[in-house]
Amino acid sequence: MRFPREFKPKPTNWKVVLTSPIALAALLFPLIASPVAQAVDESPAPSPSPSASVSPTAEPSPSVSTIPPTTDVPRTSLYNTDSASSLQVVVNKRRPLNPIDYVPKGKVQIGYAWVAKPVADAYLQLRAEVSARKLGTLCINSGYRSFASQKIIHAAKVAQLGTTAGERLAARPGHSEHQTGLAIDVSTTQLGCRIGPFGSSRASKWISQNAWQYGFIVRYPSNAKTPITGYVWEPWHLRFVGVELATDMRSKKITTLEEFFGLPAAPKY
Repeated sequence: MRFPREFKPKPTNWKVVLTSPIALAALLFPLIASPVAQAVDESPAPSPSPSASVSPTAEPSPSVSTIPPTTDVPRTSLYNTDSASSLQVVVNKRRPLNPIDYVPKGKVQIGYAWVAKPVADAYLQLRAEVSARKLGTLCINSGYRSFASQKIIHAAKVAQLGTTAGERLAARPGHSEHQTGLAIDVSTTQLGCRIGPFGSSRASKWISQNAWQYGFIVRYPSNAKTPITGYVWEPWHLRFVGVELATDMRSKKITTLEEFFGLPAAPKY
């Protein structure tokens, strides 16, 4: 954002050597005399982890569409999408953080930015690979932003552009991914760490296709997804969700958290 993974029992590998008709009859008789048994998996289905259970979300108002879950997409019971401290928390214009003034613990400083430690570890690996490919040197333009800081940024954007345009760029306090410490705005030192021109860079193009390997997604992937995410294309805004979820989203070709989890679209508050 702009700114500071049937049960069919395998047959036993029998090897039968038939040396006489008697042996053959002895083998076939039980099969003829007995009905065919059907194997049934009676093992109980695994229960979700208590830590992954979530409370049902409110039904969307008629003016906001609900995105149907994609076939075979894991339900929110497999991930904690509600707790502000979860790596997979979904925060948008319809889903404020809980608590709304949440402050992440164990933040790490990189340059002038503070981020959650899992983000720092993954970012350093991503930056090393981008440099090794001679695509530039990554830098973080903005990382963690407090409730108070986001309040100032939001007010400034609304004053500059008006409410509708301003809120397509800056979230209201308590609704920003930056407040989780899991989001970073990146650029390259060659661009003076400015995020504006980053989308046309070679680094941006490579990251959009490969960030999932490091647990990141481009959270606001295109203007076509604005009616879902509520934000315009921000190629610089990387959100850490963990390698498992990022890989699953990549394999299913789903680019937004709302679509992946079958959550209501969030074009407005």
